[in-house]
Amino acid sequence: MPSGRPRGAGGPVLLLDHADNTGSGGTQDVMTVIREVIRQGLEDVAVGAVRDPASVTAMQQAGVGATVTLRLGGHTDMPSVGLAGAPLEITGRVRALSDGEWIVRGPMYTGVKVQMGPSAVLDIGKVQIVVVSRHHEPWDQGVLHSLGIDPKAKRFLLLKSRIHYRAGFAPIAAATVTCDGDGVTTSNNDLLRFAKVRRPIYPLDRLNAPPEGDGVRERTDLG
Repeated sequence: MPSGRPRGAGGPVLLLDHADNTGSGGTQDVMTVIREVIRQGLEDVAVGAVRDPASVTAMQQAGVGATVTLRLGGHTDMPSVGLAGAPLEITGRVRALSDGEWIVRGPMYTGVKVQMGPSAVLDIGKVQIVVVSRHHEPWDQGVLHSLGIDPKAKRFLLLKSRIHYRAGFAPIAAATVTCDGDGVTTSNNDLLRFAKVRRPIYPLDRLNAPPEGDGVRERTDLG
């Protein structure tokens, strides 16, 4: 993980949790990258977003300003990649609550009403986590603005997105880091089982690649 904003650069560093991108079929509740960000002590981080309706309900019941302990995310098993759900037990303050509705002002789907379902922000000090009730890929800054977070003012933005984040967030980014997290939208093809594709096929197989080792084979068929 990066330790800070690039010297002389403005804007946040984008951390892409692309292996859990709901726009590609991800569960949007894998906590691997978020857990690592917390472990490494990154500061001034906003996360968009974790889908966990039960945690939103718990924060609604507690109310803004209350301190809550949650088993956040990790409620969905992923047998296709051999992973079980792993919630993150975490304590923080309920910073904001909303109905999850807002209007897109950015360049992608401009003017469309987004409905993330009941939503909340869990503030654990160094990290603020947007938690939503419906799946939503963060392709517009409204996912944060609608809950009182200014993305331009953050040092890091952790986004569960692969491509569509570019519309709303690439113009404000100082740098982009693709994180090797867990999830069914992983880019590691070795973790996926392909049952209905004719083999060999690139990039699943090493087509026209030199042999492993020193690349030299001894010919034994020349007599």
